[in-house]
Amino acid sequence: MAILKDYTEQPTCEVEVNIESVNDMSVKFNICFRSGHSFPAVHSKSIRCLKEDFLEMLSDLKRLNNTYLSMLEHKDPGLCIYHIPQFGTYYYPNYGLLVPEKERDLRYRLIFVLDAGELNHRMATECGPALCLIVRMEQINEFANSLIAQVNTV
Repeated sequence: MAILKDYTEQPTCEVEVNIESVNDMSVKFNICFRSGHSFPAVHSKSIRCLKEDFLEMLSDLKRLNNTYLSMLEHKDPGLCIYHIPQFGTYYYPNYGLLVPEKERDLRYRLIFVLDAGELNHRMATECGPALCLIVRMEQINEFANSLIAQVNTV
């Protein structure tokens, strides 16, 4: 089990990934989104993907560049992770372009999206429930390394 929590003094949002089974070719895992007491937890069970793709997605997660938009996904539908850079020029309606000031504490905005089409109708839609976390690279590395170790030892 690996948990990634938002980077605040009292984290309320988290993504939990439990590796259910691993063989030479594939990984089967469960995922849970928790976002405090006001929202129900979202669970997805038995997401399957190629082992090579799962490990590649975790490796890519550890190499995020905070100046570029990223989309991390495996070839099989089920889970996608979007990274929105903290720094850069953004367009805000009615305000125009805004360039945020750089902060000393570099953080990453990750959006985890479950494929509801795959889970409900056996067809990939790339749309479904999502959870946004703002985390530090140390947290990302700990999360990814924990999952890589589980995949390699199971």
